[in-house]
Amino acid sequence: MRKRVFVCLAALLAVTTACSDSSTADKPKQRPADAATGSDFNGDGYSDLVVTDSDATVQGVYAAGQVVVVHGSAKGPGTAHRKVIDQNDLGLGKAGQGGRFGDDSLSADLDSDGYADLVATAGSKTVFVVWGGTRGLPESGAARLTGVSPVAGDFNGDGYTDLVSRDAYTDVGTLALGPFSRAGKPERTVRVDLAPEGAPFAPGDDIATPSAAGDVTGDGRDDLVVTWSKYGDAAYSPRATVLYRGAADGRLTKGPRLKDAQGGDLYGHEPVTADIDKDGYADVVMGLACEGFGDPEVPEGGSRVEVSYGGPKGQSTRLKTARITEHAALPGSPEFTYCSFGSGVSVGDTNGDGYADVAFSGAVGTGAAGRPTVILLLGSAKGLTTQGARLFSQLTPGIPGSDDIEAGFGYGTALLDTDRDHSAELAIGSYLSPGGTEPIVWVLPGSARGISASHTVTFDQDDLGIALTAGRGHYTFGR
Repeated sequence: MRKRVFVCLAALLAVTTACSDSSTADKPKQRPADAATGSDFNGDGYSDLVVTDSDATVQGVYAAGQVVVVHGSAKGPGTAHRKVIDQNDLGLGKAGQGGRFGDDSLSADLDSDGYADLVATAGSKTVFVVWGGTRGLPESGAARLTGVSPVAGDFNGDGYTDLVSRDAYTDVGTLALGPFSRAGKPERTVRVDLAPEGAPFAPGDDIATPSAAGDVTGDGRDDLVVTWSKYGDAAYSPRATVLYRGAADGRLTKGPRLKDAQGGDLYGHEPVTADIDKDGYADVVMGLACEGFGDPEVPEGGSRVEVSYGGPKGQSTRLKTARITEHAALPGSPEFTYCSFGSGVSVGDTNGDGYADVAFSGAVGTGAAGRPTVILLLGSAKGLTTQGARLFSQLTPGIPGSDDIEAGFGYGTALLDTDRDHSAELAIGSYLSPGGTEPIVWVLPGSARGISASHTVTFDQDDLGIALTAGRGHYTFGR
């Protein structure tokens, strides 16, 4: 039975460091008290891991989708009290065929009660909010909203978490300003025009997608990262990344199109934000393993991961946009398989030094199928660096499970601190699962010395409560 396991997480990082980007006047402002609580759904102080199987068959309904919550603890994530949730549990309508509940999911405290809430999409235009509480999910109820591509952040700087989503089939977005009522009603809403403009975009054909949030400009408000994608050959491919600046009145202002080191448009898949260089500005990180027009092909300049460093105007004047390609100097001088380097980017501080690190996937080998590998790069005052880089595969001592390439290790990553030791763990997923006892998720602990493969925790389908008959899995750890 083929199971694809994607691992991704967008951590809510409080920006507290005040370092200069160019002058004293440019120092980022102190963020207000952040009501968001990461992914702690039951209020025990530990972040929880969210695994979504959007292809799961639920009560005979194909691809209805389900979500598994793996609670954190002093010993890290464990399945003793895990929760399996599907749309039928919410009391807001039955799960439908192809609804893929949880296909896009994130955690944020929308009602400002101190408990993280789960935001999960279903169908073509539905967003569910499952409220957290002392008993975790889903006992605290749920609300049903309308939209696609939800992104959470504090866009007006008032300390409450807001939610941006796009209308289905349009380029118009809605900023819903928190706090939300338990019925899902925000304080107020603001409409946002996200439509792509200028070369190479064609009005009506191309599309905008809210992708991430972070205080890139250092003004104490989160900014919205939007991906502009061009349509071609029955698919959308990213071609520009645009920053929409947060504002006190909630009216997001279209800011700059982010540029790469060569001055061209910066673009990639599923951007995330974190402070890589610890200067107080959120940085925008994205991967581009492959182009999507027509037959898949390696991007010009090679498959890559790029970092746009934040600054008062949206991009730093101190650090140029960094590009790490598949030809970078990495331990063992690996060669990567066609269109593999730079998939599944995630961010988090793995060693507690205050610099966010970056994990992503690749495949080592020049044949048709390489060995699935996860690459970890460290943040520093000079930005993302290959110094101290780590590579993990199922040949790495301490990582259990089959070392067969077909086992699919490494399909996606997540970085989050589930044991509250101020060092993020590295969670790794897979795209194949040959049986209920074969690992489909690996969690490697972090510490002041960084990520270690020793004491790796694994979860199989039985641990997660995912039946082999559930369907072709499409698992992802929530953002």
